[in-house]
Amino acid sequence: MHTVDLISRRINTLVKLAERENGVFITDLRKEYRADLQNFIVGETLGVSDGKVIIGKNTYKRWLQKIKTSGFDYDVKFI
Repeated sequence: MHTVDLISRRINTLVKLAERENGVFITDLRKEYRADLQNFIVGETLGVSDGKVIIGKNTYKRWLQKIKTSGFDYDVKFI
């Protein structure tokens, strides 16, 4: 698979997670994105479901908007 296709698919996966009704589990993200999301959610109110941390839909969408406008705060290895 071409590298650009791979990057596009991985970013698209992040966007599709935002469509979930109840929020996103931090474990649903690939490990390379977690550090950036964890840095973004510091101080936010989070929930716990099934013993896992869940990020609210609005908070997750704000993180996606931050990525879109400013990029990731950490180096992300897509391949």
